[in-house]
Amino acid sequence: MNVSVEAEATVRAPINFAADRADGGIWSNLNRSLITQKLEAHDVEFRNARRLASPSSLDREGFELHRLPVGEFAWTDPDWLASVYIPPHMELLRQLTGAPHIAPFHNGVVLIRDCGDAEKPAAAEFVHFDQTRQSAVPFVEGAADEAVRERYPRAKIFNIWRVLTPPPQDMPLALCDQRTVDEADGVVGRTVEPNFPDGVPYLSSVYNPRQQWYYFPDVTPDDVIFFKNYDSDPDAPLGCLHGAFRYPQVLPGAVPRASAELRLIAFFKE
Repeated sequence: MNVSVEAEATVRAPINFAADRADGGIWSNLNRSLITQKLEAHDVEFRNARRLASPSSLDREGFELHRLPVGEFAWTDPDWLASVYIPPHMELLRQLTGAPHIAPFHNGVVLIRDCGDAEKPAAAEFVHFDQTRQSAVPFVEGAADEAVRERYPRAKIFNIWRVLTPPPQDMPLALCDQRTVDEADGVVGRTVEPNFPDGVPYLSSVYNPRQQWYYFPDVTPDDVIFFKNYDSDPDAPLGCLHGAFRYPQVLPGAVPRASAELRLIAFFKE
């Protein structure tokens, strides 16, 4: 193994937060020349989520780890994505949440990040939500017709994150307990991509020592991490701030992390 990772109860490492409360800047997965974010790193204590006294939950912390093998990957095959990859994730989310209706986000797009391939998006090394409460609405409306949304007016967006490289990871996924996120710390930026040239507003956050951060060490390509990334209920936590951080004990020659991220929208009566 190329990375020395002892599954300690906690590890301290820097992760990037918004440096300007007034402007989150521009982020782009596909065109790094567009990025204008102002970020500042803060040392954070990341708790090993595997060592919690009871497993984390989507309702409580906002994230869960599950095993969900899908066989050989075929990311460039839309038929494989639609018929093989996405359905078991939808079914597992249905079991976990009891949602009566689940739909893919943005036609079931899966974002592949590969920190070892300069032609692909790298890990997002800053804390963020992928959407604001307002910018998520068009995606929710596009995922279900009016009749479904009237019957099930509450919507939650869940990210399903899968690592594609072997453990241990040089750059784990960081997850903030949704109960410790203060939306007053949020900073609005824009994600600009070819299919969204005007940008989709997202939320980063300034540093807040009250936030509680977690990670799962040594996940495999057969594991998936579900976490909440949006809730239409204004009285509920928006979800889990998340990002990537560099594990401090990585050794030279470690395999750069690659990952796949699917989003699903779950609809509820309340």
